[in-house]
Amino acid sequence: MPGILFLFVAWGIWIIATFILDKNDPFRFPAAIVSLMLIILHTKSFAIYSFHIGASSFLLLFSAYWLVYQGTWLKKIYLFFSVMIIMFGYAGFYLLELYDPVWVLVDRKILLSGGLFMIGWVLYPASLLYRYAAVVIGSLHGEVFLSVFLSKWKIPYTIGSNEYLDVFALTVSALLTVHAAGRILFAAKRSLEGKVKGKKQMVH
Repeated sequence: MPGILFLFVAWGIWIIATFILDKNDPFRFPAAIVSLMLIILHTKSFAIYSFHIGASSFLLLFSAYWLVYQGTWLKKIYLFFSVMIIMFGYAGFYLLELYDPVWVLVDRKILLSGGLFMIGWVLYPASLLYRYAAVVIGSLHGEVFLSVFLSKWKIPYTIGSNEYLDVFALTVSALLTVHAAGRILFAAKRSLEGKVKGKKQMVH
């Protein structure tokens, strides 16, 4: 069932943001609100001319742009090129699959989310926020490109459909899991270094 992975991840983020995150965390309230609104909007779509658009895609784009709008011009230029890379990579994968589906041996959701995760990590190895923004903006612009391209052959394609939301959910889950694991390892390393330093001071 398309969208079930997205709902699972969105509810998980809402629960963590609402009940587990520190109340002083600046991302606690936005994460809870956005995840809840995405859950509400994920079944809604509307048409602009001949294009069908999932309502949740607008909220995702807004959240991504909101995270990066205060960046420097240099960061914005780099983001632009990053978005272009992700957009053409995303659209190219779909068109290759459409032309010759035989080469796609694994579930396309896993392949797409894995590709988005790796490209996002390569482009932004040090910033989770920019990594998220680049993946969301790039993939959704890829959806728009696909919709425009396929419309020439009268092939229906919904921008930001539930299938896209599943890919988005898998990608975000991977990004957050690796980020959390990195923070845990860093905290454990600092704690271990502190204990070693304390023992050395006791010896001296």
